[in-house]
Parts: sequence; structure tokens; C-alpha cells
Amino acid sequence: MKQIQLFIFALLALTACQPKLNFPAVTENNKNLNSLTTLEIGENKIYLQDFILNPADIDSVTSSSKALVISVSDDKLNATLTAKPELEQLVNVQIWAKGVAYSLPCRKTDKIDYTFTFDTQGKTYKRIQIAGQMNDWTPANTPDLQLNDKGLYEVLLNLSPGTYLYQIVLDGDQNHDANNPNKVDNGFGKYNSILQIAGKNDSFPALLTEDFSKVKIILSAQNNVNEVFAYWQNYRLPAKYVKIENGKITIDIPTEAKEPNRSFIRIWASNEYGVSNDVLIPLQKGHVLTDSKAISRTDKHAQIIYFMLVDRFKNGNRQNDKPLNRPDVNPKVDYWGGDLAGLQQKIDDDYFETLGVNTLWISPLNQNPTQPYGYYAPMKTKFSGYHGYWPVSSSKVDFRFGTNEEFKNLVADAHKNNINILLDYVAHHVHNEHPFYKQHPEWTTPLYLPDGTLNTERWDDQRLTTWFDTFMPTLDLSNPEVCRMMTDSALFWLKEFDLDGFRHDACKHVTEEFWRELTLKMKKKFKEKTFYQIGETYGSPKLIAGYLTTGMLDGQFDFNVYDIANTAFAGVGGSDFNRVQSVLNASFYTYGNHNLMGYVSGNHDKPRFMAYASGDLKFGEDAKAAGWERKIGITDSTAYDKFFLFHAFNLTIPGIPVLYYGDEIGLTGGNDPDCRRMMRFDGWNNRETKLWNNIATLTHLRKNNPVLIYGDFINLKTTADTWVYARKYFCKEALVFINNSAESRTFEVELPKALKADKLRATFDNKFRKTGPKISIALPAYSVEVILN
Repeated sequence: MKQIQLFIFALLALTACQPKLNFPAVTENNKNLNSLTTLEIGENKIYLQDFILNPADIDSVTSSSKALVISVSDDKLNATLTAKPELEQLVNVQIWAKGVAYSLPCRKTDKIDYTFTFDTQGKTYKRIQIAGQMNDWTPANTPDLQLNDKGLYEVLLNLSPGTYLYQIVLDGDQNHDANNPNKVDNGFGKYNSILQIAGKNDSFPALLTEDFSKVKIILSAQNNVNEVFAYWQNYRLPAKYVKIENGKITIDIPTEAKEPNRSFIRIWASNEYGVSNDVLIPLQKGHVLTDSKAISRTDKHAQIIYFMLVDRFKNGNRQNDKPLNRPDVNPKVDYWGGDLAGLQQKIDDDYFETLGVNTLWISPLNQNPTQPYGYYAPMKTKFSGYHGYWPVSSSKVDFRFGTNEEFKNLVADAHKNNINILLDYVAHHVHNEHPFYKQHPEWTTPLYLPDGTLNTERWDDQRLTTWFDTFMPTLDLSNPEVCRMMTDSALFWLKEFDLDGFRHDACKHVTEEFWRELTLKMKKKFKEKTFYQIGETYGSPKLIAGYLTTGMLDGQFDFNVYDIANTAFAGVGGSDFNRVQSVLNASFYTYGNHNLMGYVSGNHDKPRFMAYASGDLKFGEDAKAAGWERKIGITDSTAYDKFFLFHAFNLTIPGIPVLYYGDEIGLTGGNDPDCRRMMRFDGWNNRETKLWNNIATLTHLRKNNPVLIYGDFINLKTTADTWVYARKYFCKEALVFINNSAESRTFEVELPKALKADKLRATFDNKFRKTGPKISIALPAYSVEVILN
């Protein structure tokens, strides 16, 4: 141990010569971090304008790997990267522009062949298919299952290790796999089965931050390391900047890092088995950031998002209340009076500051129709556009929410209070009353398919053309004129109201061309400002990740983690933290350990967590019908404790925590529209107050401790109903203990050598004991403790 300490001290003492890259520190191509790209064996297309703002500046695209063949199109807009089977696990691609080499880290796919089998149990079917996250819920994307010589039906899948939700399709009837006991509720009266594919992740290198000086960073490495890839912004640091010795990796911070206020060091390592976790280190004027006071609202990883439906949040001005008040519109789906004035009041009285959130995601504000549309036959009701997703204008705030001037003032006041504003933007469709559609019906996709069937709610097989309803025309964003019009509309909202970014609706139903054109315009129009864009996509990690590049979105909501964690913490559907850990690990692999994905407590399209946790909503029942047919309450108050565990999970893992309005006090309800009840700000009972206070404690803990924002993630011990994991950011450490059992639990965990666990303090005052490398703590039923140094 003394030798290691002397070695580290010697390294830190070498501060006399801080190396220089001799590349420009601040350029338009070095502002946004280039994403890690996964290369499949064979041809891979990359869009060079994702990384180089002006493709005409590109000189060449190169790589040192002989197993990667690169060709660039004549217009320099894209490149084809052909990966041979012998490709190294991690390679660096250099995009040369005006003599400067901008780097793109690329890893080899980890997909393996897996034979999926199904037993018909003696029954006869003409056609057997699989639908799930492995094929984006589209059976046609995978060959039909065929009978093998063992009497089972099988299909060969090529998938990354991880967890996949799926259903079996038997002669067109789709439901869970009766042979598989592992399943989760899908919220629509059925279940999704769970497929687990094992990998070799335990052999991958593992990196942890260990120490730093003014000019050096030291990491510890577990497992064999063949090569280290270290980047400052989009420059790969030359070999002389990186030293590997005795399980330690030393990185020199380049002199150029002193110029920008905020920049980042990113590090990966590889061996013959795969690629390590990523390490992300923020720099403040070239020095490792350690003081939370240096973190501002423009630091994307530090966001804690709060989402509200404006109409259901707070009524601040009854003069603009204009409910339809019609007998053919059920009050549950009419306007309830929430508005910008009410939201302004909660900003002014420091509700969000006290709660600890720093980013507000606001539901769409566009003018919506004044008449009802749609029809829900069981309740014989039409719907108002209270939610904001039926735009009839692309520039005017709905008069029932307020005015354009009110929204401008609200954003300005939010910024004064260090709060970001993200607007929910709808690019996929307009309402049929929108002037765009009236003047140019040819700008939309066909309502009827060539076979004469209606093209509505065809979420998967007609993903880019389907209409959400017959009165909501889908815009044909493959038409350059339509794409230009809608991206310009989005820019209008950004500029007119000084927004900080967007939540994008229905991302997978919108062409990639739209996302690329919008993000490119944002980069060119607002060169001095960065934005955060987060999307909504239900589907496989591969589909979701397809929109996450430097040239498109920053993040998406991780519904795959939400779906499995929601049932686990609620205690329904055979809940098991081991499954949650597996899905979370798959997300870390796909999106990175320091991703900008949104980890939600709930949303406006899901049943409320409290309804399941309290047992008032039954596992497997139709949650939408339940919300209409009966009053869902909270009969088991332990649901509040369970919900806090879910919040604690979201607030202590990497990524962006997203709090759905009302979840801070435990509002309940079935699926839409019952999950959209009015927010309450007074009359809270003791349970609601305690939940609110506990959440606020953890949001502020996260804001004040960079280890919970930028720290490495270390899984320590997982059982079906307990979980222990750690975050580590150099000498700062956080240990998270979760007891999701109805009984008290005593945890005894042996800490790895990388965790020193000195001078620890408990956030919620549970007593613990540390003896050498072991730490023990007793937790009551449904409780959590976060211990930090």
C-alpha cells in the first residue's frame, strides 16, 4: 500500500510540463461531444455533418485499424465504415477538417447468435412469431419460428447480451409466453415476457476515478487493459498523454483545456473481450471540477427535470378558463383551468427551488382546437385538447393557457431563478384544423394504405407514416419543404421565448432527416448557446440509441428501465432487483455510464406508480379502463415508502432524473386520463408531506454532491428485494442501500479496494458500522439510506 501511495504521489508531483495539443481549443466542431458509435460487422453509414458543421471543410476520414475500410461520399455528407470480423473492440476514427483531426470513438458490436425456442404444449398453429424489443415489436422484422427436430419451434436471433421484453404471436393472437414465468404488466390488460441473454461483461475492463492534480488524472483499472482511449472534447489525446502502469492509468490534461469554462475528459479502455465503462470528468478552466457551486443550469448532466401538464398543474388566472362544458365531453377530459399564470406563481414562491429541481418540461402550448374530437366508446365521450398535443397553430400560445407575452416573461423569470425551460414540441402531426393541412393536404402521409386499410395507430409496421387518429394528419417529413417548415417552426419557439431545449414527442415516428436538420439549424443559429433535447421513443435500446448522436438528440426517456423498475419497486409481477440491474446494465452499455437519458418516476401516458404499489390497480388489468370505471385510491399507505425507493433509485443512478408532477406527493390513478389528475399544493397528509420532504432531501443531495452527477457506478450486491451500489468520483464516494422488503434487513457488504469509505455520514440517520473493508447497516422495511463522505 505504501508503494502505491508513493507511486501516486510521484505522478502527481510531475506538474512542471503540461503538454499542449496544438489544436484549436474552441471550435464549432469541438463544442458538442462526439458520441461513441457502435459498428456492426459489414457496412455502417455515418453522417459527417453530425460531427463537422461544414462538410466542405472535410479533408479526409481515417482510422489506424486495418480491419476498418472507410469511403467518403463525393459531397462529403456521409461516410461508409466497413468493419471486418477481426475489427478491434475499440477503434478511433479521425475526421480531418482544415488540417485538424476530430475524433469519433467507435466500438465493435457485441451481438451474439441466440436460438429462441417455444413449446406449443401440444397445440397446433399455422404461424408462430415473436414480437418484442428485439425486433421493435414488429413480428415481420424477424423470421417465423420453425419446427426443429426436438419438437420445439425456434428462431435464430442476433442480439446484444441483456434483457428483452417480448410476446408470442400465435396465428395473429399476441400475448405473453406461457412457457416463461418471468413477465411484467404492460398496462393494457396483458403481460410482457422477459428474455435474458447472458454475456461476458465480467471480463471487460472496468475504470474508476482515483486521484488528480492540477494537470493529471489517475484512474484505477480492473481486468486486463490492452489499450486506453482518452479524449479531451473531440480530440483523442496522443499516446504520450497516457501511461499504464501497475493497474493505474495516468492522463495528462492538455494546456488547451484552460481556455473554455467547461470542457470534458472522456476515457475508455479495451481488451480482447470488450470495452470498459466510460469515464466522464468535467473540467473547470482546465481543472477537475469538484465544487458543486461551479455547476450551472447549463451543465446538462446536472439537470433534475420536473414535468407538468399545464392544464392540470395550477389555475392562476380564472379569466382564461374556457372549458367546453358539453354533454358529449366527460369532465375528465375537459379543460380544468391550469395555465401559465399558475406555473408562474409556483416559480415565484420558490416551489421548484425548494423541491430541488432545476429544469421544467412544459407540455405543448400551441393553440389547440375549440371543439372536441376523438371518441372513447366505453364512456361515450369525446375529448378536448387540454393536453396540448393537437396543434392548430405553430406560433401562438393557447388562449386557455395564457399569451405569448406571459410565456416570455415566465421563461425570463425562470432563468433568473436558475431554472431551465424545455418545451414539449410536436413535429409528427398537426390537427386537421391547422392551416398547414387545410392549405396543403398533400404535405401529409396517406390515411389509407394501398390495401385499403386505415393507417391509424400502426405504431410499428407503419412507424413513419401512421396517423395517431383520423383528425391528426401525420406530416410527411421526408418532404424537404415540410421538414424545412417544421424545423423553422421549432426555431421560432427557441428564439422567440429563449428556451433551453425541447422534449420531442413521438420521436420514432419522425424521420431522422428532421432531427438532423433541426439540430444542425440550432447549432448554426445559436452558436453561443447549448440546448438539451430529449425524445420519447418506445422500443429496443438499438432503436432508441439510433437517435442519440452529436447531430440529433442528447437523450431519450429510458422506458425499458422504467418498465422493469416500476413493477419491481411497486412489488408486483414477481419483482426482482436482479432483473432491474440487468436492464440498467444494458442501458449503460448502450447509452453510456454517463448518459443523458431521462429516468422517469411516471408520465402522462402511464398508470401512476401509487396505484400499483397500493394494490388499488391490479397487476395485469386494463389500467385505462380501470381509471374510467372506478375511483382509484390508496388503501395501503406503504405505497408511499415504496415510491420513495423508486425516487431514490432515479436520483442516485447516472442519467437525468425526471419527476412527473404529483409524484412528489404520491398522486395515484389509472392510465390516461386518470393519471392526469389536478395537482394539489395544500391539504397534504403526513404521508404526502414526508414523501415530498424525502425527495427534496435527495434532490439537494444530488445537486450538492458531484459524485451523484459524474461519479462512476459500482454495483456491490443485489438480491431480489435488496440492492447496494456505489458512486465514486475520485475521493468522493456515495453508498446506496435499498430495502424493498416488507421486513427489516441487515446489510453486510465487503467493499472493493477502490472504495475507501472514510468519514462517512448517513443522509437519513440510519446507524451503520464500518469494520475494515466491511460495512453493515440495518434498514427498516421499505427504506433507503445514502451514505457519503
